[in-house]
Parts: sequence; structure tokens; C-alpha cells
Amino acid sequence: MSYKINFNEPIPEMIFRLEKEHRHFTTELDRSVSLLENNQKDAVDILSNLSSKIIKHAVEEEARLVRIIMEKAKAESEQSIHVMQEHNYVVDFIKHKLPELHKLQSNDLHNEIIKFVKALKEHFLEEEETVFPLALRLAT
Repeated sequence: MSYKINFNEPIPEMIFRLEKEHRHFTTELDRSVSLLENNQKDAVDILSNLSSKIIKHAVEEEARLVRIIMEKAKAESEQSIHVMQEHNYVVDFIKHKLPELHKLQSNDLHNEIIKFVKALKEHFLEEEETVFPLALRLAT
């Protein structure tokens, strides 16, 4: 799957959009968790429907934000790079675990989704506290 990245979008506008996407994703992730007790199929469907948007989001962050950080502040990049490496877990879950969730026992499925949602929400917070401010400072 390939994603078209708009390299002309100004970084401040991109960061505003990415933060807005974080809020949307968080709302949907919370909705998925709320359905776990009574409707696991719908809970998984919500994650499935978000999956390509989340991957596109991650690809954009890496292509645009990591680039500017590495070009303009390599000495300050370590923490941001660490945060971006968390995308590996997200993509691995979406590509490998998500398609297999329906095969899990109810309790295991519940635990996998809770773990993923918690990790992704923490990741969003780390990006907003670390990566986004650095990229914004470097772009202005």
C-alpha cells in the first residue's frame, strides 16, 4: 500500500492536522474499548476501519517530521527518533495481530485490544509533547 504525502503542506498546518487526527483516533479507540464487553466484533471492526488511516498518519510523520528533525537538529533527535520507532509496534499490530484477533478467546482478544489502545494513546501523547514541538520550532 502506498500513501501520497503532501510535501508542500507547511509543517505548522500539518502538525495541527495531525493533532486533530489524534483526537479523532482517540475517540474511535475509546469507542472500540467501550464495545469490548458486549460486541467484540464491532470493537475489532472499528480498529480495522482505522488501520489504513493510522498507518498513513505514521508514514506522514516519519516522512516529514523526522526529516526536518534530522536535517536541522540531529543532536536533539534521539528522543523523537525513539518515539517514531514506536510506529513499528503499531504497524505490526495492524498488519499481523489485527487480522488474527477473531481467532482469539474472548479474554485474550480483550487484552490485546486494551494493550494496543493504551500504547497508541500514550504514543500520541509522546508525539505531542516531544516530536511536534521540536518539528514546529525547527520549521518556523
